[in-house]
Amino acid sequence: MKNIWDALIDFMYTLKDVLQITSAWRVAALVIDITLVAFIVYYVIRIIKQTRAEQIVKGILILFILMIVSKALNLVILDFILTNIMTYGMLLFIVVFQPELRNAFEKLGRKKIVDIFDFDDKLKNKQIVSEIVKAVEIMSLKKIGALIVIEQSTKISDIAREGIDLSAKVSSELLQTIFIPRTPLHDGAVVIGDNKIKAASCVLPLASENVVPKDLGTRHRAAVGMSEVSDALVIVVSEETGTISFVESGKMKRDLTGEKLTSILLKGMDKNKDKIVATKMKENIRSQQ
Repeated sequence: MKNIWDALIDFMYTLKDVLQITSAWRVAALVIDITLVAFIVYYVIRIIKQTRAEQIVKGILILFILMIVSKALNLVILDFILTNIMTYGMLLFIVVFQPELRNAFEKLGRKKIVDIFDFDDKLKNKQIVSEIVKAVEIMSLKKIGALIVIEQSTKISDIAREGIDLSAKVSSELLQTIFIPRTPLHDGAVVIGDNKIKAASCVLPLASENVVPKDLGTRHRAAVGMSEVSDALVIVVSEETGTISFVESGKMKRDLTGEKLTSILLKGMDKNKDKIVATKMKENIRSQQ
């Protein structure tokens, strides 16, 4: 036990010398150093996930691990081959993926710190809600009928699959274009999830006529029906009156302004996020028991 303790003390002193921990300033500098390295690694991982380089980087990591093993076991030939591959392979990687690397650095220059780290998830929700509400207000003024479903924790992939796949960025212009009368996609619902427009021209389950007031049409029945079988947030714009309605859990709020709709959507999306976090915590507790 004493030998282990002595070895641990020796290791700590060695680590202190390597990290040059000689003063309080050096400790602060070390914290800054580690933070910057963590940031760089995190951002590089995000860049890789958004490009075709992901699989190649995985291959490079495997080669790097093999190189460490070959050095540890003194496998001279394998070590020679892998060392040369890693040396020239990195140069090839930079040349081949030069456009992706350039775009990544341009994005880094344009972004704010809060965007890079994604500390404020509410920012994305605000951007999406802003685009949706902008489109809804314009369609309301022009009396263009619309039906928009925002997916929450209950996945509705089966409904999105039956529609026309879009996988497009959420924008006011695209939403308005989809619902223009007599266009191929206007008849049906738009499904929004995972920060994108998943599909258009989707068919939703209808609520019974007894649940929905008789003065409302098929869009409103579909909105209520969708909210009864999932926790989705549903927005309806009436083609006859231009009235904006919101439906959640089978309950409908009518005659909404853009400001009121924005408040309701943000509240609903934040509530869903809290629900997901709570569910994950429960799952972690169960797995530890």
